[in-house]
Amino acid sequence: MLQRLAALRRDARMVLDGLRGRSPSPLVQRPPSPVYPPIAAADSAGRARTLEVAAVTRETADAVTLTLVEPTGQDLRFVPGQFFTLLVPLDDGPPLRRAYSASSSHLDPSRVTITVKRVPGGRVSSHLVEHAAPGLRLAVLGPSGDFTVAPAPGARRHVVAIAGGSGITPIMAIARGVLAVEPASRVTLLYGNRDAASIIFAAELERLRAEHGARLVVRHLLEDAGDLPGAAAGRLDAATIAAQLDAAGLDAAADASYFVCGPEAMMAEARAALTARGVAADRVREERFTAPARRQAGQATAAQPVTIRKAGVASDVIVPAGATILDAGLAAGVPLALSCAMGGCGACSVTLTTGEVALDEPNCLSATERARGTILACVARPLSPCTVEAP
Repeated sequence: MLQRLAALRRDARMVLDGLRGRSPSPLVQRPPSPVYPPIAAADSAGRARTLEVAAVTRETADAVTLTLVEPTGQDLRFVPGQFFTLLVPLDDGPPLRRAYSASSSHLDPSRVTITVKRVPGGRVSSHLVEHAAPGLRLAVLGPSGDFTVAPAPGARRHVVAIAGGSGITPIMAIARGVLAVEPASRVTLLYGNRDAASIIFAAELERLRAEHGARLVVRHLLEDAGDLPGAAAGRLDAATIAAQLDAAGLDAAADASYFVCGPEAMMAEARAALTARGVAADRVREERFTAPARRQAGQATAAQPVTIRKAGVASDVIVPAGATILDAGLAAGVPLALSCAMGGCGACSVTLTTGEVALDEPNCLSATERARGTILACVARPLSPCTVEAP
């Protein structure tokens, strides 16, 4: 119960941290360990589950949607807006870890869809866009993340989403959930793309709009509007976003929740537009596909001994200079919990009982959690001999 309450408090605080640029993105890699292989290679077989690609849907020339199922028939449950971490083997090296937001409805737990857009120079995204096929099996962690809405039949809300490019993926799951479960709620989407051919979920958005009528408003912003009916020409900059919000009849006093996801430059423009309109920070959520600059913690100049206590068992490990407690613990076979492994979800939180560590920033710990000794094993670098308690 205490862990669940801590997670709820952390989720609430991450709303504000995301707006201020202090929240790490779950969709990028942290700096690699100078000593250990990527954590994906150290994962035990039981830590990740194996999912199978049941179908591949071509969304655009550079984006595909993968339908994933559990081969054993078990449910795949998630909260709209969460992501799954894929461990993708390439060549002869260790699997590469990449996170992709669920884009399907949470109401169908027999499957989950993730949508992958090719990133210039991206090894994993290019591989999946070009080669993913039915029957492919992937090791998957999660779901994780707090860029979420938990739909409830009695809720009455207005979700305003501002998305650019592949930033539509978590928004799609949120929109599907809210529209299906909450008859008194509505969704307004400002969606920016290069041109009509780049719009991910174009047909599905039209279907949802036809199904839900005035409860879903979609306003397309295209750098090349071409002949797409109803689309506006332009980019999602602060002035255009403000104009579109005005056209949708929104003002700062409106009781709306804002969800922003996309390229960092677009998100900066959205923040500027919402701040200028006086939208309260606690009504804005952000999800990044690139991260704010991460400050790596100070490092000890020598290896440090760390005792990890879990379920009454004490494991002594040596953490080399520059490595994290999670790196060393996994390498020694200690069954530590993890998910994003980048300081963004709190799954690997442990309690520091003795010693001193430095934490990479930003991360998702609150001031209260820090004060009571909670640290994140994935970004904790010991500066002295330490003892930690793992839940």
